[in-house]
Amino acid sequence: MIRFVCDSCERIKGASDLWLLGLAAEAVALTAARRELTILPAWDNERAVHPLAVHFCSERCKDRYVARLFDKEVVMAERSLRRSRKSTSRQVSRRSKKSTRARRRTS
Repeated sequence: MIRFVCDSCERIKGASDLWLLGLAAEAVALTAARRELTILPAWDNERAVHPLAVHFCSERCKDRYVARLFDKEVVMAERSLRRSRKSTSRQVSRRSKKSTRARRRTS
């Protein structure tokens, strides 16, 4: 038996309860992080067991989850963390090129 739990308040879904279903994903790279949440138009039992599925018992719980997911303080902390990483620097040395005229003269 599978039990669905609200991802915001942890309430357990009853068989006849109308709930909201979404898919949440996060991709984190060295220089950027991307978060997205897609709310599906209707409850779908097959999608509800998907590893990226998020379950909400009400609009209020969905709104709280979205606020936590996209909280400005969290986003600002991530930005400052990225800025504080030590950047790698490269040193490029330039060689002086002799012009073709100078090469012809020495030949």
